[in-house]
Amino acid sequence: MDWLWWSLGLVFAAVIAAYLYAELQAYWTRTAVFKTPSGHRFQAHGWSVDMVRKTGKVRVKARHAHYSQQAHGDQPALDKSGSLDVTFDALGLRIEASRMVRVLANPKPGQEAQVPTGSYSIAFNGTEEHAALRLDHVPAKVAEPFATFAKQIQMWVERLEQQRAAQQEAEAAAQREAEEAAAKREAAKVRGKVAAMTPDEQVALWRKTAGFSGSSSEIGLDGKGGIEWFVDLDPTGRITLHSNRRTVHTTLRGATITSLGGELEITVNDVDSGGDPVSFQILKGMPPDVRRAWKERLEILRDSLRSVTLPAV
Repeated sequence: MDWLWWSLGLVFAAVIAAYLYAELQAYWTRTAVFKTPSGHRFQAHGWSVDMVRKTGKVRVKARHAHYSQQAHGDQPALDKSGSLDVTFDALGLRIEASRMVRVLANPKPGQEAQVPTGSYSIAFNGTEEHAALRLDHVPAKVAEPFATFAKQIQMWVERLEQQRAAQQEAEAAAQREAEEAAAKREAAKVRGKVAAMTPDEQVALWRKTAGFSGSSSEIGLDGKGGIEWFVDLDPTGRITLHSNRRTVHTTLRGATITSLGGELEITVNDVDSGGDPVSFQILKGMPPDVRRAWKERLEILRDSLRSVTLPAV
């Protein structure tokens, strides 16, 4: 009868061992997701991930993990393994899971050189921190439920990134509006200063801006102390023209000169606006012989520029 009791004892011990092994396996692969005061947590054996909504962070705690950080700014490069507690900025965080494989030293004919191990590697890549944390040998029964939690994190991260992009665009638009308003105010100040100038002061400013003083020039006043039209011609072909509240510093190359009733119209290329043609009416009120002399002088000088390299305006 002793052998019977021994047999029953062995069977009982095997059943207990199998039960304990199953319980241990269940313990190692047990996961849970629950709310925390600051967000949600995924809990697994030996590690956890917190989605901290209040601060826009993701915290990873693990007994066994590997962390690496690239050198950037004043931060040196880091590389460490072991028990880690790392907090990532949610913005720019990417979570990736990949199957771990075992490489066979001598695979049989037709056999793959890489064999899945049944576990996963989970990586947390933080672009803001230039860093990554990796969890290796994560059982499939743990990695699969974590994938669902990771999708929730990524959806949250995408919303945060969209909000940041919208905020940055709004800030950029506000900055552009502020710059445009400042430019308008500055232009108004300049116009006010110009309006207060005497004709001689205005001509001096135009010549300073153009970088030359013409040897031939004429000016027409509007009767209110302002300049109605102005022409300043340099022997090299450079010219300053003003009429209809517009001024240009350019050259006669390619210009069109036309006699109108009581004035000359000169169409030139505005180098400041990409070479677009623009017309100016000058010599209004001047005697006909003066207009004819100017027309001949302008045409001769224009024609002489076809094969001449002009100094920069």
